[in-house]
Amino acid sequence: MVCIFSLFQAPVQAILRPAMWIPFPCGKLHSYKERWEFDATPAECLNDLIAAVEKLKEEDATGTTYDIHKIDRCRNFIRIFVFTWAEWLDVVEIDFSTGKAYSFSSGFLPLWLPFAVILNCVLFWIPFYDNKLNQQRLEKLRNAMVKHVTTDLGTIN
Repeated sequence: MVCIFSLFQAPVQAILRPAMWIPFPCGKLHSYKERWEFDATPAECLNDLIAAVEKLKEEDATGTTYDIHKIDRCRNFIRIFVFTWAEWLDVVEIDFSTGKAYSFSSGFLPLWLPFAVILNCVLFWIPFYDNKLNQQRLEKLRNAMVKHVTTDLGTIN
């Protein structure tokens, strides 16, 4: 269960993304990008991912909370808020029209702290390592889908 402070601050922090203001090398420490390739239509993959997120909600034993924040069926885009056990906010964005999948940590401090968004904006310059959680999260989502999705780990813009 995510606390009320986290729920109110998450949309603001997801838009501001203070941990991503310094893209290199700090941003690379706590973000991961992939290009997804699939045989099904983007709309079918989007529906499959929505079902996969529901499946992960039930199966996850680490205390992670998945919240589908935005679904844009016209663009075949989904944004998922992932709250870790300590209520750090990680954001997953997948655009099935382009095949781009992106997962990143949004800030240095967990959102259960009052005014964490403001503090994260002040502390944007502090580097931290996500221990490859964003990479693992994209892999979990891919593996939970029924449709076959592969990755192209080449350069992603």
